[in-house]
Amino acid sequence: MKQYLRNDLRGLKPYKTGPKDCKLKLDSNESPYPIRLEIRAQLASELLNSNDFHRYPDSDADSLRDALTKHLNVDRDNILIGNGSDELLHIITTAFASPRDKVLCPCPGFGMVSYYARLAGAVPVDYYLDNEFQYQAEEIELAARIYNPKILHICTPNNPTGSVLPVSDICRIAENFDGIVVVDEAYYEFYGESMVPYINDYPNVAVLRTFSKAMGMAGLRVGYLVCSKDLAAEIYKVKPPYNCNSFSQRAAELILEHSEIFKKRTAEIIEARVWLYQALDGLRGVKPYPSHANFILVKVKDGRAVYEGLLEKGILVRLFEGSEVLNNHLRITIGRLEDNKFILHSLAEILTDMEER
Repeated sequence: MKQYLRNDLRGLKPYKTGPKDCKLKLDSNESPYPIRLEIRAQLASELLNSNDFHRYPDSDADSLRDALTKHLNVDRDNILIGNGSDELLHIITTAFASPRDKVLCPCPGFGMVSYYARLAGAVPVDYYLDNEFQYQAEEIELAARIYNPKILHICTPNNPTGSVLPVSDICRIAENFDGIVVVDEAYYEFYGESMVPYINDYPNVAVLRTFSKAMGMAGLRVGYLVCSKDLAAEIYKVKPPYNCNSFSQRAAELILEHSEIFKKRTAEIIEARVWLYQALDGLRGVKPYPSHANFILVKVKDGRAVYEGLLEKGILVRLFEGSEVLNNHLRITIGRLEDNKFILHSLAEILTDMEER
């Protein structure tokens, strides 16, 4: 077949998810809790009684943006809604990165950052976390001076390491950087420190959030961006119309109306994270890394063997095979108490069996 794909994209690997046939899915940092029945019941009722699904959705998602203003203490024009924060990441990259521009990305970090940079024809450049996968603000500033990127990405808490960069460091970086600073706060609710209160002080900062993690809406794909009004107006020029469907917009509004539910569940996940980290830390042959998110990154002697052993027991985790930095590392999503106990016991059995061979 004739090659139609752009030359610079022919080596690009598509993003693929893990096996779907598993008893316990802990590979994608999803919430272990489904949307509450009363919210689903209201959504079902509105779906049955609605008569406007033949119309396009509100392209600006004004009702949802108004609901978010109360939670974020910002104005409607500071917010853009996306079909997941992934889409907003794509939009930002398209808006500000020209072909051959540099885009600075944390390593290890969220793979879609460099993926979207390459789609734009830009050049992703890694800056490295330290040996314990912690951010080093000085290294980021040095990389920014050396490469002069159009976009600088910071994910805090970082995926897949769970490490964070203090707001004070991000402010200093943004103040001395002449490009766009994208701060991915997909896991903000499990950490609590945010750049949102400072968006008007640093007009080159764009903060990304999502309803997929703490709020349990991964299947409905809603994310949002918070930044200065001037920057939002520029990004809006690139945002596709009607990008977030009516049903998902309404579901997100209802989730916000029941914020006490996801706050309680978030607290439970944080408590479970502390328990699982301590338990993993006491397991011989496992090195867990401290996390401020809803997952824990661990290092084992043979990542592929442990991954397959867990899969045989019906447990799916994330294996970073092919990554030089994350060789023999697994990322485990925090589940409910019974889930965490199950994976801990399963992991102990697998490691014991590997030692006895």
